[in-house]
Amino acid sequence: MSPKEKWMGSGIEEFVAQEMKDPAFRMAFSEARTKRIKKALGEMIRKARESQGLSQAALSKRAKTTQAVISRIENLNTPYLPSVGVLARLAGALGAHIEIAFIPGERAISSKDRLRVSSGT
Repeated sequence: MSPKEKWMGSGIEEFVAQEMKDPAFRMAFSEARTKRIKKALGEMIRKARESQGLSQAALSKRAKTTQAVISRIENLNTPYLPSVGVLARLAGALGAHIEIAFIPGERAISSKDRLRVSSGT
């Protein structure tokens, strides 16, 4: 049965669950998820920084890092993914906190699961 035939008539969750049995698909899916997370982090940090009127240099000083690190995080074309420690310092410097959750496998593919940055208040 072709991948197209497997998909026809079934939900996307069912299709992905079936395809996740293939190691090559699982690896590609994981890499795509990592890129999505990196993009979301970069966009959230840039928006939070800009909403507070901060330059990359000013944020880096507050977060005790370098402007180059902020640039790499915000540049959506680089594969750099910051450590949790760097993210925690950035969140503190932006007056926010970090929420990290492990979502059970079958829910992990749901479009309802989103990265969130919420205010520390």
